[in-house]
Amino acid sequence: MARRPLHAGVALLAMAAMLPPDGDAFAQDVERPSVNLYGLPGVIDMPGAMVQPDGQMTASFSTFGNTTRRNFNFQILPRVSGALRYSNINNWDGDRELFDRSFDLQLQLLNERPGWQPSLALGFRDILGTGLYSAEYLVASKTVQRDFTLTAGVGWGRLAGVNAVENPFCAVADAMCDRASETGEGGKLAFDSFFRGEDMGFFGGVEWRTPIDKLTLKAEISSDAYSREERDPDAGFERKSAVNVGAEYRIRPGVTLGGYYMYGDTLGLNIVISGNPYKPPVPQNLGQGPLPVNPRPADGNRSTAWAADPQARETLIEAIGKALDDEDLTLEEIKLTGTAVDVFIVNRRINQPPKAIGRTARVLAIGMPYSVETFRITPVEDGLPTTTLTINRTAFENQINRPDAGQESWASVGVHGAVPGLYGDDVWRRDVYPLVDWAVLPVPSIYFFSGNEGFKPQLAAEFRGSVQLNRGLSFSAQVRQPVLGVFEEDEEEREVERSLPPVRRDSSFYYAGWSPKLIRLTGDYLFKLDRDIYARASAGMLERAYGGVSTEVLWKPAEQNWGLGAELNWVAQRDTYSMFGFGEYDYDVVMGHASLYWDTGWYGLEAQLDAGRYLAGDWGATLSVQRLFSNGWAVGAYVTRTDVSEDDFGEGSYDKGVLVTIPLRWATPFETRQTISGDVRSLSSDGGAQLNIANRLYPTIRRLQKPRLEESWGAFWE
Repeated sequence: MARRPLHAGVALLAMAAMLPPDGDAFAQDVERPSVNLYGLPGVIDMPGAMVQPDGQMTASFSTFGNTTRRNFNFQILPRVSGALRYSNINNWDGDRELFDRSFDLQLQLLNERPGWQPSLALGFRDILGTGLYSAEYLVASKTVQRDFTLTAGVGWGRLAGVNAVENPFCAVADAMCDRASETGEGGKLAFDSFFRGEDMGFFGGVEWRTPIDKLTLKAEISSDAYSREERDPDAGFERKSAVNVGAEYRIRPGVTLGGYYMYGDTLGLNIVISGNPYKPPVPQNLGQGPLPVNPRPADGNRSTAWAADPQARETLIEAIGKALDDEDLTLEEIKLTGTAVDVFIVNRRINQPPKAIGRTARVLAIGMPYSVETFRITPVEDGLPTTTLTINRTAFENQINRPDAGQESWASVGVHGAVPGLYGDDVWRRDVYPLVDWAVLPVPSIYFFSGNEGFKPQLAAEFRGSVQLNRGLSFSAQVRQPVLGVFEEDEEEREVERSLPPVRRDSSFYYAGWSPKLIRLTGDYLFKLDRDIYARASAGMLERAYGGVSTEVLWKPAEQNWGLGAELNWVAQRDTYSMFGFGEYDYDVVMGHASLYWDTGWYGLEAQLDAGRYLAGDWGATLSVQRLFSNGWAVGAYVTRTDVSEDDFGEGSYDKGVLVTIPLRWATPFETRQTISGDVRSLSSDGGAQLNIANRLYPTIRRLQKPRLEESWGAFWE
């Protein structure tokens, strides 16, 4: 059964190895605690209570005996971390190979402080999986004399297999002694298992940061019995001891290699690669610096007579256009009066929107006659005038050399929704069409399959190109060519009887083989109905599996932190074996959603609620929550519930997954707006399946709305 791809994480996180150390070795270790074999902070196989830096992302591969785990961990909030895991166990509970997906959540109750206060964490392991690793724990960690970290905890479920005492919650209610021992379909919170079971186990460990730079030694006592892993005689693993010992070496910041002797029987390996949106792996200040701006002299000529001279206006517009072009900005429209200037600009390369706005303001401050006091700057995204920022020139000149000019200058900027276009006989409009833009990018992918294809990576080259015929009207193409690794078709999957049409479960077929894959080929028209209402119409090959027509409308005032949208689509299912055919499935559907968008303003969190009809014709709703960082990183999760029953949906019970977007600017020393994004979910099933539209309206404009601009406004001066 095909799993969804995760485009991005592994290759770009590997570049975190280039991160320079900031501080002494001990500070680095304390700031970024070691990761256990489950992908969360811990000793070896047992959890710990140390917390990763906010926003930290970690990809790890661990193996010992007959168990292999691939983990993705994200520090969601300063006190909340989560981990996705894909495990396979040979000779599980007999002679079969088991593939399992699980999700962990850890909550930081206390942070370590000088003196006797340790860090304290409450953890829930495998809360949405099948229950194979189901456990809860309360754990404390304390660093002693800079070199030693001691960990001790109590656990339930898997963590109560040995070193156990009677569960004290049994005294509260007899039902607390009952805990399901069999694995299920997964996908549901097992509230009826939390802190239950006859026993409660104890575990603990110690870490020693040795005098040898970057080398850490570890030892622990485990409370996991591993009884089902060792049950089969051919398992190749026997738990002979509760003690695990090992060593870890930090090859360089962001890359750690660990080796262990596990349970008195076998060797273990852990490879950890990590990165952080706040810490780019390469210098971010390369390239040309901002233009210098000097305040206008008090006795300068502020006459507005120039505004009535057509030749002076033409010369000025030409100079402004050329200066903006040198900053990787394109002048779309401009309107001049004696005291104000309005410009519509297209940002071609600069990743941070406030930086593009600041570079525009500098060009205007240098080029405009002294009489011009007001700059109104409107960024245009995919043909959509988004937000107009009004900048007072005098305030700008007074702030430019102040050391505290970053966020302080935001108070002097006006923000409101942009008009669809500038009007009047004196408006200059660029007429250099068509405009061609293209890029070729490496796209790393990870696909999760069932059967004997449990985990398969791929590297592909992806071409992205567009031709813009006028503002808002464009044609776009996206083609992917596998370079390393190829996904195979699994014909057995097509023979499985299902109650729903195969709208997503055949996803692996669309990416199988070495032939080029036409991901997208569309004509798109994006436009505004008024200051606050956006619209989109798209037609063609909308995504790899579907072609058709898609329409959308969005109401989102620029100053407001919430908006409303609606989307309606008619699509037909494409052939898996050809670029343009539609005959293989003979399936089409009308589907769409009403949407509510909310920027919470808290730690960059955004929530989105979609309700409507999905690709399989089912009705329901999707709730997604993403954390957006000012540099363009985004990590989030979503869950969908529809009128498809859990039995009809199958394994996983309902659709859910994790979303990741990584801006290439984070990993490159030059400006680019390209991103790599994807999602990873427990499996590709047909219930709750959405259409993958590349240019939906809210993601197109959200970084230019007032809440996001304010968050990243410090880049205005870069």
